[in-house]
Amino acid sequence: MDLQYTSIRKMEPEITARLRLAFPARDFSIERVPQVLTIKEFERLARQSPFIGLAWLGFRADGDSGRMVKGNMLWRLILIFKASSGLETRFKGDVKGIGLDAMADVAIALLHGWTIPGTGAVSVTSANSVIADGWSDDAVVIAQVDFQVTCAASPSRLNLITAEDFEGIGVTWRLEPDPDAIPLTDTINLDEAP
Repeated sequence: MDLQYTSIRKMEPEITARLRLAFPARDFSIERVPQVLTIKEFERLARQSPFIGLAWLGFRADGDSGRMVKGNMLWRLILIFKASSGLETRFKGDVKGIGLDAMADVAIALLHGWTIPGTGAVSVTSANSVIADGWSDDAVVIAQVDFQVTCAASPSRLNLITAEDFEGIGVTWRLEPDPDAIPLTDTINLDEAP
């Protein structure tokens, strides 16, 4: 099975590269995170401020999908900034001009209206200021930016060719017997790939 063209695997590096246009590695940490952080994980990430976490939230299929499932991959950026001096710098920025307001504004502008080549259009769906339950450091502020990427998926992109390939998926077919139907066999005959 070939997973290199699957949607999530293909989108992640493209999203990170897009963010790196305005959030260089020398100043910003970017890494994949779960959509809900434990307090221990949040403590670790807050020390990396300014930090951008990329979380996959799920997939919402279009109602009109046929054999090829179409829909939107749902993603979230988790932005964390820690004040370097007075608490006002949490939002308005420090001497480098970095603050939560600028991080959110730039992330929204970078993502919305962009198209991931060969995949689909990106649109920001919401952005919110949030808090971390159980966290009490007033110098740290958090925001999240939710966005979606249109995409389509088909088993053909997985390069499933042999009966064993399909067997590996683990699908069980439940067929109701029809006394007038042509008898079914358990043999799959596949044409050889060119």
